[in-house]
Formats: sequence, structure tokens, C-alpha cells
Amino acid sequence: MDKKTAIEKIRKCLALSKSSEPHEAAAALRQAQKLMEQFGIEHPELLAAGASEEWSKSAAARRPVRYEVALAGVVADVYGCELMFIRRLNDACTDIVGGYMFIGVSPAPEVAKYTFDVFARQLRVARRDYIQAKLRRCGPKNKTARADEFCEGWVCAIREQMHDAVRTDEQTAMIDAYMRANHAAARKFEPRTREVAGRRSTDDHWNGVEQGRTAVVRPGVGASDSRRLGHV
Repeated sequence: MDKKTAIEKIRKCLALSKSSEPHEAAAALRQAQKLMEQFGIEHPELLAAGASEEWSKSAAARRPVRYEVALAGVVADVYGCELMFIRRLNDACTDIVGGYMFIGVSPAPEVAKYTFDVFARQLRVARRDYIQAKLRRCGPKNKTARADEFCEGWVCAIREQMHDAVRTDEQTAMIDAYMRANHAAARKFEPRTREVAGRRSTDDHWNGVEQGRTAVVRPGVGASDSRRLGHV
């Protein structure tokens, strides 16, 4: 038995130790203590083992734009996850790519990844269509900046439709322990912004809000509350 398997067994024993049957509870607790001593496992490791992480690719390799970070943040909040931007090798091991790490108690990270992937695809399509329909005559810099404002409005509409998860104290302790064990060196960063030159208008933002209200996500595996997923 390796340490990872031992941690899983200990967690099961600790769950059984809450049994209403005294003999079963005592036996489970003794087994948990024995395994902890045998493998040198301490309480923080057990807490950290209750959390997991899932990574989803960003459109940016190094510094993502503000609206994409905002979208990932909305999804993380909805599923009670911590969010990080992490760069790593791609699957082919040929390049460094950036992406969002959703850290939480299973199945939250898996469902958060699924939800972000779906929303990100829809937003890319909406952005492309908006540029074609409304911004074809703009210069390159203003076209990009105004499309960003459209996207920020789109993300605001998603935020309006979704409800943040309320984590239990136990879930928070698990996630905090996982962060300390695996991402202690994490630091904050500022996302990229691209400002519109000259006279600004709120039209792009509100057009984005209107489009965002039509976004659709089908519940992923393990999604317990489809009301959090916008229109189904």
C-alpha cells in the first residue's frame, strides 16, 4: 500500500468512526490511527486529500485579458472553487500554454472546468460575430478594445444568472490545506486590459449583456443544481 492509498483508507475509516454503532466507530478510529502512524500521515495531509484540481486552457499563454479572467472567476465562485492562472507544457510537450486551475472539493473542480470550457467557446463565437456585424470599420486597436468591452458585458450577464456556492467549514479547511500543500508560492497578478482610444460608448458593453443572457450550459456530470447553469 502506498501513501496515497493509505490516505484514502484513513478518510474512509474516519467517516466510519462517526457511526452510531460504538464498536464499529471505535474499530474504525483505531484503524485510522494505526495507518496514520504507519505511514507518518498528519492531519493537514488528510485535509488536503479531500480537495482536487482541474485545469482548463486559456486563450493566453502568459497574461490573460480581463474579461476571460472574470469569466473564470464567476465559474469558480459558482462552484466554491479557488482559482489560479497556471502555465504548463501542452499535451504534445512542444510549447508552454496558460490556463485556469479550479481547486475545490470533488466534483466541483470537474464541473467548473466543464462549465468554463462551454462558456468560453460560446464567448469566442459571440465575440467573432460581433466584430463581423458591428466593428468591421474600426481600426485594429479600437476593434480589439471594443470587442473586449462587449465580452465584459457578456460576462456580466453570466454573473447575473448564476449563484455563488456556500462552502462548508470542512470544505474550506480542505481547500486551504490543499493550497498550502500544493500552491504555497502562488501570487496575485493583474490581467491585461485594452482601452478604447478617443470617445467611448457603453453600447458595446450593453450589447454584450444582451447576448450573454442567451448563453446556454448543459449540466455536467456531478452538477447538483442546474439552476446555477443559466438557461437549460
